[in-house]
Amino acid sequence: MAEPTLAEQLGAPLPDGIESLPEQHKQDLAAALRDARHRQAQALARAGEESLKYVPALLRGAVRKAVGL
Repeated sequence: MAEPTLAEQLGAPLPDGIESLPEQHKQDLAAALRDARHRQAQALARAGEESLKYVPALLRGAVRKAVGL
């Protein structure tokens, strides 16, 4: 499966300044955006798990299910 392009990741046409970049630079930006979103998702998952420390143990399973963790 091909990696999504920068425009596909943004869900909109690229601004003229970005569109005029060489293809390799646009691919580099797409990879950087993918990596940043992956790191952000990991950080959010860690934060969600960390926040469960403040929920009583008997309720953690139900809270995980309710918030989608």
